[in-house]
Amino acid sequence: TLSKACKTLEVESFDVYGDYQSNPQQSYLRQFEAEVASRFGKEDAVFCLSGGMAQSIALMIHAKSHPNTSNGRSDVRAFACHPTSHLLLHENDAYSELLGMEALLTGNAKDFDVENFKRCGYFGMAPMSLSDVKEILSPDNNTLVTYTTQTSITCNDVSTLMLELPHREIGGKLTPWDEVHGMSALCKEKGVKFHCDGARIFEASAGYGHESLAQTAEPFDSVYISFYKGVGAISGAMLLGNSEFIDEARVWLRRFGGNLYSVMPYAVSSWDGFRKNCIDDVFADRRRKLARVIDELTADSDVQPIVQFDPAIPETSMIHGYLKAPLDDCKRALLATEQSTGIRVLTRLSKINDEESSFRCRFEWSIGTSNVLIEDKDYILGWQKFSKALDSIVSGQ
Repeated sequence: TLSKACKTLEVESFDVYGDYQSNPQQSYLRQFEAEVASRFGKEDAVFCLSGGMAQSIALMIHAKSHPNTSNGRSDVRAFACHPTSHLLLHENDAYSELLGMEALLTGNAKDFDVENFKRCGYFGMAPMSLSDVKEILSPDNNTLVTYTTQTSITCNDVSTLMLELPHREIGGKLTPWDEVHGMSALCKEKGVKFHCDGARIFEASAGYGHESLAQTAEPFDSVYISFYKGVGAISGAMLLGNSEFIDEARVWLRRFGGNLYSVMPYAVSSWDGFRKNCIDDVFADRRRKLARVIDELTADSDVQPIVQFDPAIPETSMIHGYLKAPLDDCKRALLATEQSTGIRVLTRLSKINDEESSFRCRFEWSIGTSNVLIEDKDYILGWQKFSKALDSIVSGQ
């Protein structure tokens, strides 16, 4: 597959340490970076092996350029994010341990517990809002406390606002687009850099109904995108911004140990996936497909009692679902459904350990490069059989 992609993309030689000094016209990697930057309306881009590395680099650059830090007026380096940010849930506090930064949570997050969220999820949780951002960036707010160390800070200590589009951990919900623009204007006014965690930005752009990826990226100073999720690459990410930002990002990529001798397998796979999937209405078609199926399932008298979707109507090509039956019963019903129909309704379930909740397990459902080919009627049939099997198991029949 890679050899075929190399032939299609006319990649005839390895990149070497990022091809930083190479003529962009003679380097496939620099051409790839330039192509993506152009599609997103940014001046430049740099390929990274992982999103964790890309976003850490963005946070570090923005923090070092922030007036409070560069002028020595504060020892605190802080960024603001939604409580369900990947940096809080899945990166073992890298922002604190590696970057020496503090995280400030937006919204009503005083009692937010990361471990509890991992166990239970937060059904009905809202995405980041403009009012959330106004609150933390208000000079009159004297109650700002960071998440990890409970350090008291002021709005002047915040160097970066990070907005995830879409919010993956709450079912692919999107901040309203007019509010995104409002956040961008407020950040400019306050001297705060606006960064997009765009791991699924292709899905977000389709969800907003934007005419181009550049329209989605326009409000942000920097953007991170992923190639291995909806695009289907082996692995890979890209960080985008103006030329000065990306020049510095290339230096930090080397400092982070991400400037490998060659990244060809990952970069070629990413470029190939980008070319194949980021055209026409690919992601919009995926969103419409999921919306159709969810609409039918929600109206189905057998399926409706066992599951609740969040959000109720998909905003992108992903959604979260909450099941009311115990995890073991659901697994047995899924297996019985697969054995009788050949349809695997779900591949992964997570137990909910919350005695006060009516839900007992949850799942994430995304429409991607493979399952988009499954016909709507097969999804419906699978869920109908699953609901009946589950009812029999729970009732002891």
